[in-house]
Amino acid sequence: MFRSIMVPLDGSAFGEHALPLALGIARRTGAAVRLVHVIEPPSNPRFGQHSNAAPDAERQQRYLAQLATILSEAWELPISTAVLRGPAAETLRAAAADQRADLVALTTHGYGPLSRVWLGSVAHALTRTLPMPVLLARPHGEALDLLEAVDDAPFGRILLPLDGSPLAEQALEPAIELGGPMGAAYVLLQAIEPPMLGYAPAAQAAGLDQQILEQWREIAQEYLGGVAARLRAQGIAAEPRVAVGAAAPTIAEYAQWHAIDLIAIASHGRGGAARLLLGSVTDRVVQTAGVPVLVCHAA
Repeated sequence: MFRSIMVPLDGSAFGEHALPLALGIARRTGAAVRLVHVIEPPSNPRFGQHSNAAPDAERQQRYLAQLATILSEAWELPISTAVLRGPAAETLRAAAADQRADLVALTTHGYGPLSRVWLGSVAHALTRTLPMPVLLARPHGEALDLLEAVDDAPFGRILLPLDGSPLAEQALEPAIELGGPMGAAYVLLQAIEPPMLGYAPAAQAAGLDQQILEQWREIAQEYLGGVAARLRAQGIAAEPRVAVGAAAPTIAEYAQWHAIDLIAIASHGRGGAARLLLGSVTDRVVQTAGVPVLVCHAA
């Protein structure tokens, strides 16, 4: 279960877009929330320690403290804060380990002091290295009213892209733990790309392509049906779906057109004849999906 959630913030309205999701999960699961800001060392050592480093730390401490007070009173949640120093990604990894965080929630990009890009590269680094799931929210350009944006059950339908591998299935357990308290339903999706038999004459290739594609579709449907049956045996609503097309855009488009609230996907996989979905596909899904993405680091 999610008992501890860490939310990195950069002090901007962009960075706060992950907060409603984290607070909604915390309200439903009883998790404690920790708001964290990292002050990085100067990129040019010639400048030494900036004279504004201490005022910046004090400003961020006031910002986090005020935010925590307002949100904890409004939503009756235990919220703590921390202002840390060091390289952002490394410092956040250490903080998540020290806190024993079960989930890290942050936006996919944002802007900190002096218009310095912060969360984008940090989010990318954390999804590749953190052992716990990372929940990524895409900011939509406007500030949120944090007293109104929190939903106790933000994830009613969760999309689980699978490719038939045990690595991909490692996203199942975190997704179920996250969606279970909300009574979420799950869509198990496998995207299969049409075969391209360029060595055969056009008419013959088209027929072979269709025949192979149908075989792949049947294999995928049988596999997803088995996974769905296992979930249903646990009382979890699950439906298998097979789609044809390149993995990342197919996943993002399915989520857009089928009322999906969250995509849960493993962070890497392996290639081969089965055309597995993970690896760079996860990065592309994070970049293009219009809904939050739960990235689960596959062991």
